Amino acid sequence: MNTFKNLELIDKERINRLVRDSFYYSTYSSSELVFENMFVWNFNRQIEILWLDEDLALVRSFEKDNRWIFFPPICRTPDKFKQGLTHIKNNYRSALVGGLSKDMLAIASIEGALYLYDDYYSEYIYDPVELAEMKGGKFSRKRNLIAQFKKKYSYAFAPYTDEYLQAVKDFLYRYEQEGGAGEDFDAILYALNNREKIDLFCDLLLVEGLVVGLSIGTISVFNHAVILFEKNDFNYVGSGAVIVQLTSDARYRNCRVLTRQEDLGLPQLRKAKLAFNPIEKERKYSCFFDNATIQLYHLYLASFEDSRDYVDFFFLHYYHPERAFGVQRDGTIVSALHIIMKQMIYNNKIIDMPFIVAASTDQKYRRQGLMREVMAKTFQALIAEGQTIVSLYPVNPDFYRDYGFVQYTFTRDINSYAKSFECGLEQTSDAALLASMYDKCISEYEGYVVRDEQYYARYMNSLWQDGYVFELIKKAGEVVGYLVHKDEDISEILLCGEEKPMHKDLDTTDTFMPHPDGDIPSNMIRVLNVEKLLLSMSFDRDTSFDLRLKITDIFVNTNNLVLDLSVQSGRLVLSRCDNYDFEVSIEALTEALFTGRGDDRLAFLFPHKKMVCFDKF
Repeated sequence: MNTFKNLELIDKERINRLVRDSFYYSTYSSSELVFENMFVWNFNRQIEILWLDEDLALVRSFEKDNRWIFFPPICRTPDKFKQGLTHIKNNYRSALVGGLSKDMLAIASIEGALYLYDDYYSEYIYDPVELAEMKGGKFSRKRNLIAQFKKKYSYAFAPYTDEYLQAVKDFLYRYEQEGGAGEDFDAILYALNNREKIDLFCDLLLVEGLVVGLSIGTISVFNHAVILFEKNDFNYVGSGAVIVQLTSDARYRNCRVLTRQEDLGLPQLRKAKLAFNPIEKERKYSCFFDNATIQLYHLYLASFEDSRDYVDFFFLHYYHPERAFGVQRDGTIVSALHIIMKQMIYNNKIIDMPFIVAASTDQKYRRQGLMREVMAKTFQALIAEGQTIVSLYPVNPDFYRDYGFVQYTFTRDINSYAKSFECGLEQTSDAALLASMYDKCISEYEGYVVRDEQYYARYMNSLWQDGYVFELIKKAGEVVGYLVHKDEDISEILLCGEEKPMHKDLDTTDTFMPHPDGDIPSNMIRVLNVEKLLLSMSFDRDTSFDLRLKITDIFVNTNNLVLDLSVQSGRLVLSRCDNYDFEVSIEALTEALFTGRGDDRLAFLFPHKKMVCFDKF
């Protein structure tokens, strides 16, 4: 009775019997507690259920990051809901409970739990009649696309049968080859194979026998439509709008509402879902029980002016317990920082770069040296796992110099540029385009953080919590950079040339851009393991030197070394020794390594390229 087992078809009626009588039945518009949704995602048997008694069940899913995510308790009453949460809290303290609705929290929250708004999993809710009819100005673009499709193609709308299996597989293959995500293909095929067992609607859009659109959905026990999977061939313009309209009209017109589920933090998916004019984005919440996490959350909230939604996003999608370091007083964490793992281009290779964010101390405990303890713990842990450097963007650079940090990148006021141009601005959610633009603009430098499409997707989502938008900067129609801003507050600007963009809606007063020849210090860096960092460096084959160096570090004792350095065939040869030619502090050595400034005797260590860094958090 108290053992989790794999979710099976026989659980459907027991689950639905409970939710029909549940306190959240009349208002539930999401998908987690819809049995059909659970079932199709259990294609690899990752979802388990525990029946605590006849009136209470817990469902959990083992996720890719090797942790259990619990669904909201399945029950009838608020008291049973609280009992379910309490059971998870007492027995699975490190677990996360996701998919909680606002009504669930209002009626059935418990003490010792932290409830966070989870934008990634908040669902887009629609009026099915609106989708079926697509009337009015807000659907004019969709109607035009539908008209184009119907005029150009002879099409058919048909329910899926087994004879279409290969055609669907071919469609999914084409979809992935053209850049679509394929992570749900196994679940789609599992759903098609079990469609009759669990009452799914599986519909196809065909052009001359070729599948160009697919929709799989159901009408839930809550009397709302749930679109489980929906895909279309981008080469057939309008196919996406057509499949939505036809399925809404044929299957879901009489439902209370229709959910097309969440956007998973994918900017392009968010754009696509918003384009169909949802009547609501149902806010959903996740729940932590871990006491240290809760204390860290409240310390962050008290220390910074970031919005509650942004802080929630940080703790759900950036925070990791093993990457948070703090010290306690009277049983409470009163000083802490967080590490976000990034990667940096240095010495013509990619190296790990732990990045410190949200370093803070409770106001009542400041000026007691607690951050020094936190830094010591952080450095010790990072060195133990083999890290060579650590970086940050300082609010007060002088504060961090005490810990051996050195300024290594700089910014420049774009108003100092000699030339300017009239620009166009175009809002974007294209993470791939932003990543490509970033790579293009900084290709001649090093010191910067590696940013790919996934990086930009999460970056955009984090700033969207506070209302920031991303806009492309265009010169004569060509994209030459981008801008991140909220009204007149410019958070980041990237330009591929040294010309200031001018626009009637753009105020660039006090706007600074990372620039290798800038005069305003920005990011700082600290060497944690100087011996390992030096050994990782490569040199031109004709480089020649032999030097005995004494390195002093007042904060990291393991960096206090006397080393004999020489180069053989482009690789550094290093050995410990007793005598030395001259002495250098870790700060001076760091400046030589990352800025090319300092004692000429260290010139062989100077970087070949100039450094830039855009990351602040």
